[in-house]
Amino acid sequence: MQLLLSAERRGEHRRAHWEVYDLGLEDADRRLLSARFPWTSLKPFPLTDDPSHVAVVAGSEAWKPLIIAEAARSFDGPLFWFDPGAILKAPLDEAIRSLERQGFWGLRGQMPLARKCDPRVLEALGVPMEVRHIREYATGAVGFDLATGLGRELVEDWARLSLIEDHSADEALLSCLLAKAMFAGSFEQTLEEIDIGSANPSPLISTRNHVPNGRPLSADPLYRATSALRKVGEQFYHKARLFDDTRLDGRKRRRDDHFTVKLWQLPGGRETVIPGPADGYYADPFITQRDGRLWLFLEEFVYPRDRGFLTVVGLDDRLNVTSTEPIEFLPGYAALDCHASFPCIFELDGESYMIPETYQRGSIDLYVCDAWPSRWRLRRRLRFGVDAADSMVIREGGLWYLITSVQGSAPNRHLEIHYTDDLLSGHFTPHPINEQNVYGSNANGTGRNAGYIGRQPDGTLIRLMQDSPNHYGEGVRPMRITALTPTEFREEPATSIDFLPGIIPGFSTHHATRTGDILAFDTRDLVG
Repeated sequence: MQLLLSAERRGEHRRAHWEVYDLGLEDADRRLLSARFPWTSLKPFPLTDDPSHVAVVAGSEAWKPLIIAEAARSFDGPLFWFDPGAILKAPLDEAIRSLERQGFWGLRGQMPLARKCDPRVLEALGVPMEVRHIREYATGAVGFDLATGLGRELVEDWARLSLIEDHSADEALLSCLLAKAMFAGSFEQTLEEIDIGSANPSPLISTRNHVPNGRPLSADPLYRATSALRKVGEQFYHKARLFDDTRLDGRKRRRDDHFTVKLWQLPGGRETVIPGPADGYYADPFITQRDGRLWLFLEEFVYPRDRGFLTVVGLDDRLNVTSTEPIEFLPGYAALDCHASFPCIFELDGESYMIPETYQRGSIDLYVCDAWPSRWRLRRRLRFGVDAADSMVIREGGLWYLITSVQGSAPNRHLEIHYTDDLLSGHFTPHPINEQNVYGSNANGTGRNAGYIGRQPDGTLIRLMQDSPNHYGEGVRPMRITALTPTEFREEPATSIDFLPGIIPGFSTHHATRTGDILAFDTRDLVG
């Protein structure tokens, strides 16, 4: 009744045909609905012959996509489903425009698909790893344009798959189908959020407005007001949490944490400081040359958002900054909506590739340059479901080795290595060293890559790793890799590195790279 009353208030009862499906009403309820809302069609539950898990009492809501599919058989146009706890707060014009653009309209929840959906279902449906981080779509309010291929396909596939008992969670199923459509390029994720756990929900609809059975229709304004007050309180809470997680935490970090990026011109050691942003800092410099110019790829940490972003800075031959651009990642589902840092950049077969740190997303992703220097496209996801930091790759003995630092059960991150014969398409195999928890008992990130893994002129493999006994970002330790095979990994401290002059054990940087005669590094100059 709340939903239908809201449809009247917004005038939607005059321009749309409404069908109400009876999932177990009593005769008196049916008579009341038909008398009070004569503009609706009351239909019985049509799924009596379907598997037992589809029954309303089973609790899976597998019946929902089947009812939507039945309605779609006799209709060709915009089709909306609303759970009975929904209240329309505005006309459906904006939702209809969204349908016209893409064929689907819906509201996002807060939980990533990989956490929402059973991993076995993700595998059975063939949901690519590259889109498993996207947030779920709620199914309490959804729309399909049945005149489009995507809209019709979503309805039919959702209904067909819901008949499989192990696949019957309605929200997870629809979100899987939308994720696959994103990966195929036929759908772009929308930004509107459902009003559950959101600081900025969609203004179109309020959900989960529950009224006890048997209450008179005249009590509707009271229950709507109570629900609205509860939602205002919930939104205030989530806004306060967001403020605390960004502004307040950023203010604390402004007091305790700051890095400065510097360049050394070799030989001679002339130092140039790269000016950082006004309300943040630069860190993790990866320096490279292209088309006769120098480019510096950086983490740009922004205090008010308590989050890192990626930026590329152009330099002239005197190391003056000539341009500054934010790095954009494509397609839309690959855009970084989490903290990003450590933009590891390298060349392969004439192409530029990047592996940024996205531990909050739980992924290690490989991007290829789409338009130099600031547009990058997701090439493949190397690993997913792992809290990994400062990941780099090195080729040795015909294999590619992914060397990273993973947060496990130990207090500190530990070294992990995975290898493959083809970086662009091969399967990664875990290295036996992963079970030894190397560096896991050390403090403050000691053991993580510190910006350079490479081969010296004599063929020796060198890895810079962080060495921070007292605080994060305190210094680096050069390590000589003496064995790197599918079964062995050994490294030992080196006193110096010919290719990185001045970078010796204890040098006060947390990251260093080099191209040509330019050494780029950062120093932590504020420690709380």
